[in-house]
Amino acid sequence: MSIFGYLTYRNIHSTRALAEQQADRQLMKMILIETVLVIISYIQYGVNGAYTVITAGMVKDSNRLSIENFVATLSNLMCYLYFSGSCYMFMLSSSRFRAAVKRLFCCLRATNQINPNI
Repeated sequence: MSIFGYLTYRNIHSTRALAEQQADRQLMKMILIETVLVIISYIQYGVNGAYTVITAGMVKDSNRLSIENFVATLSNLMCYLYFSGSCYMFMLSSSRFRAAVKRLFCCLRATNQINPNI
């Protein structure tokens, strides 16, 4: 009986270790995706800022100014990609995060119970 108890304890311990290892793997994947998303979101903003500083002394026609303003607007919009995209990336990359979001939305759903008037 003690042998089976010990084997059960070891099996539960190894199962828990596997779950923790899987959670660590998902967390690392989420952090890596977050880093890539930050780089993608903010690299254009830095490049556009450097371009603006370098070409500040140049004489520009209206066509070039409109193109530069358009690119500046796009680079500013790309900065918002980080804030909106991180939630979607987490949803795609982590099953634990998806389960937590499902639990959150299921708990928010209120029951519609009607009490009879007697």
